Amino acid sequence: MNGSENVLIVGAGPTGLVLAHELTRDGVACRLIDKAAVRSAHSKAIAIHARTLETFQLMQIVDDFLAVGQPIDAIRLFGESDEIGHVDLASTIPSRYPFVLSVPQNQTEQILEDRLAQRGVRVERGTELTHLEPRDGGVVTRLRVDDQEQLAEFDWVMGCDGAHSRVRQALGIGFAGSTYPEHFLLADLRVAGGVDPTEARVWLHRDGVVALFPMPKDRYRLVVADAPSEWTSEPTLRQCQELVEARVPGAPALSDIGWSSMFRIHRREAAQFRQHRCFLLGDAAHIHSPVGGQGMNMGIQDAFNLAWKLSRVIRGVADPILLDSYEAERKPIDEAVIRQTDRATRLVAPHGGAVRFLRDHMMSLLTRLPAVERRIGPALAGIAVDYRNSPIVEERAGGLAEVLAGDRAPDVPLARAEGGSVLQLYDLLAERRPVLLDIGDPSERWPSVPGLHSIPLYHVAPTDSRQGALVDCDGEVAAHFGTAPAAYLIRPDGYVGFHCRRRDVAAALPRYVSRYFSQAV
Repeated sequence: MNGSENVLIVGAGPTGLVLAHELTRDGVACRLIDKAAVRSAHSKAIAIHARTLETFQLMQIVDDFLAVGQPIDAIRLFGESDEIGHVDLASTIPSRYPFVLSVPQNQTEQILEDRLAQRGVRVERGTELTHLEPRDGGVVTRLRVDDQEQLAEFDWVMGCDGAHSRVRQALGIGFAGSTYPEHFLLADLRVAGGVDPTEARVWLHRDGVVALFPMPKDRYRLVVADAPSEWTSEPTLRQCQELVEARVPGAPALSDIGWSSMFRIHRREAAQFRQHRCFLLGDAAHIHSPVGGQGMNMGIQDAFNLAWKLSRVIRGVADPILLDSYEAERKPIDEAVIRQTDRATRLVAPHGGAVRFLRDHMMSLLTRLPAVERRIGPALAGIAVDYRNSPIVEERAGGLAEVLAGDRAPDVPLARAEGGSVLQLYDLLAERRPVLLDIGDPSERWPSVPGLHSIPLYHVAPTDSRQGALVDCDGEVAAHFGTAPAAYLIRPDGYVGFHCRRRDVAAALPRYVSRYFSQAV
């Protein structure tokens, strides 16, 4: 057994790949293994939501996805005859990416693998974790490669190995939950004309929901609930056509079927997301109904949340207590998604006539209310997620502004006062360092405080001021962050870690920074 290595990442799906990408960006050594001999050729998860696109922006890889994806900017809901609802994502998601981007998962994995390869990191395929044993200061593992076993010790082990996680099982962590009774059909195929390639369509039929989601290259993902359980694991084009014709008025002709599958869905959550120096992420930690397309996005957010914290602890620039916040922040979010997707699944499930009438009538009314529509988009997109109850966020100026500590920092436009060129707030986070924003009237001086010199500080002045290094060029800073003199510390993941009045900076901010951001590198 060789000396200890830094990080072992078990599982090379999107979650493990994002984690490896971010750790290696910070110079942290890691091994990424996957027991499969080759990458899956199947499309699997296709929905990439706005918050994940913002995450890819912070990772500086979003253009790779925008170049190959199909934007979906609206969802239409139908009853058994008429349209009963319409959700306009384009006008309700407050993001640079106000849509769902449809990209097959195998292509998502290819993009991430290519980026890792540019950094000299490769996925070790055909490599299986067979045993692990946490010890003081590390984790001893047994890996099987080409029918040979090897012992290796790591400082940290990351379980990104899916619902049947070997890491979770080896740690003896429970995975309580249940299985839905319905059988679902999934198929990638072509649909004859008349279907808008920028809209998802959902039909709520008495025998089970039918949905069509646009994919790149003029293809569509068909999902049918309550498909016959006796069908084979790979439904045929004829079977797909029969189900669609039975449940969709004026059913379109289907053709050119590619991947198809029958599956069951589950709702389960790990009892804990961390044990000693081992962590669970993505499907290894939680699985839920695919309604809303949250699964892959949740895993990516788990990885992005943990990566910057683990990196800082490994590099010795943050207190190890920072790692406790991973479960404290992500577990409540994952539990909320499990509840929400469960309710949505039961809502669209087959019902009797009276219940179905009330459901369709309610959906018709609610989706016509602007206030409701404005909540649906951000919730679906992951924009509404906050960490306000996190142990590592500190709010000292509640009521001053819309954005509070723990909230996602809106990616507002900013102008350089001297030249007028416009940039976005997230551009300031490109180096994966925390940044400080000084908001408000620049005539009131920023206090000189020891211990903050390593964190980049940006003064953001009102639009009519010429004294700030950056200017609120269209009022969005004032709308979200307020106009009262205040300080915001934005974490590397784009969430607000600390917020106080400018006059309280000297008394409150250094203590916070010394604990979680002892150095800003």
